[in-house]
Amino acid sequence: MSSLVVRFDDLSLQGFSWVVTETENDDKPVRWQADSGRSLAELAKNHHQLTLVIPQQYVYLTHYDLPDRVSRQVLGAIEYQIEDQLAQDVEHQHVALGDLSANPVAIAVVEKSIMQRCVELLQKQGLSATQIIPEMFLCPWFGNAGDVCLLECADGVILRYGDHAAIKCAWELTETMLDHLAAEQDIQIVNYYLLDAASYPSVKVDKYPGQQNELTLNSLKLNQTGVINLMQRQFQMSSIWSKLLGIWKWVLGLLLVLLALTAYNRAIALSGLEAQLSELKAAQYHLLKDYLPTGIDQSSDLKNALISLLKQNQSGENEVNFLQLLQEFTRAESAFASVTITRIGYQNKRLSIDVTSNQLSEVEALLQALESAGQTAKLDKLSIKPNLISGQFVLEEG
Repeated sequence: MSSLVVRFDDLSLQGFSWVVTETENDDKPVRWQADSGRSLAELAKNHHQLTLVIPQQYVYLTHYDLPDRVSRQVLGAIEYQIEDQLAQDVEHQHVALGDLSANPVAIAVVEKSIMQRCVELLQKQGLSATQIIPEMFLCPWFGNAGDVCLLECADGVILRYGDHAAIKCAWELTETMLDHLAAEQDIQIVNYYLLDAASYPSVKVDKYPGQQNELTLNSLKLNQTGVINLMQRQFQMSSIWSKLLGIWKWVLGLLLVLLALTAYNRAIALSGLEAQLSELKAAQYHLLKDYLPTGIDQSSDLKNALISLLKQNQSGENEVNFLQLLQEFTRAESAFASVTITRIGYQNKRLSIDVTSNQLSEVEALLQALESAGQTAKLDKLSIKPNLISGQFVLEEG
């Protein structure tokens, strides 16, 4: 039984690449093919299963520690349990859960608009997908502590370092991201899965032990329990229920009439609750007014105002120019072999990078190189010792 795996290039869902896997053991190498103008329906017509893959940069991965006695209510409102991590309106986010027998439970978050776009594409093509998954699950993972698996993609690389932990970045930032991971955990080996095996010597990061591997079709068996299927809740396939609703339309009509009568009766009672709601809003505003910016009054949307405040105070996870600043610094720093990065921080549109070196001249030359490239940069906390020079480079946006 064959399965078609389709990986989209971006959120437009126009361009994609695809590969076909078989149920039986298949050790053939993976060779992604471009869509070449063929429709998704034409590609999928001779295959039993269809898997759609969302680019990893549009999926947020996290986890949640379940209480000893978890209720359906907790699972049904899991997005509100992790609301403080998102700094986004949870009503616009779709939350998919991993294996509920594990604790903490793995969680994948994607915008509802992206999922709705996938559903509309399937409906337009007359298709039914088996699952929709994040791109990280295309990268093999063996569960070994200290392993990092690197999968080359058309638009960068995916660094997978756990069952549900991965980073996608540009090729130029691979070494920097590995250094960042090495600060959190020991890296025993980096397993490379490249589109062209001959490029391995030139792209390997020499400071970490590496191994070239061939990506085979066996690694794309994407129905394991560890894979998070984004098709959950309102995006779960419900063709059986649709058929039942088609048969019992008159029952649904009667229920709608009853609901309308109930709503009319409750409307009278709701009029008395309006005053209580107004009092609650006044109490909420009284509690929050000291933390809200000027121009926000009791009639404003307090929830969205708080979300905007969280976005402004966030330490840099959503700062769009972080990678640009880091890429410029990495490009300049690569010319100075004695300079070593020890720490990276980003806050209030300022990128701070702690470095060490045994040559003061190279540290100063690195500062001049950044300024020559048009960067707003300065060197702080400079410490000069006989065998060690340390300091902090500060780069500002703009």
